[in-house]
Amino acid sequence: MINRRQALKAAAAAIPLCRGAAQEQLRRTALTSQDLPALDGANLMVTVQELEYTPGGTSEAHRHNGCTFVYVLTGALLTQIDDGPVKTYRPGDMFYEPPLHLHAVSKNASLTEPAKFLVFRVIEKGKPATVPAK
Repeated sequence: MINRRQALKAAAAAIPLCRGAAQEQLRRTALTSQDLPALDGANLMVTVQELEYTPGGTSEAHRHNGCTFVYVLTGALLTQIDDGPVKTYRPGDMFYEPPLHLHAVSKNASLTEPAKFLVFRVIEKGKPATVPAK
């Protein structure tokens, strides 16, 4: 029969084995890392939305009031921030839009397939997420 001291020693010896097994079951892939502008955090909220462009879908030029991160789930997006190059983002790609920078191009790259993406935004409470380009 095992006594309490032996049981505790056996349990302590097994802890590193359990940690190693858990780590092997979890794979981490860094998608993005972005410095943010100075925010006081007093009146901020985080929103997460799933958006989908229909085939050939597009948006007018616009700006976002908050720090915006986009992760493409399906399809492909064509995006241009300010006067930078038009870029294509595909499933697994992620990009960042700084607050109030011009989102000059935002559209589905395909005329036949939808494009679905997640939008994570840090924004001041009460402000609209998207405003027209001016």
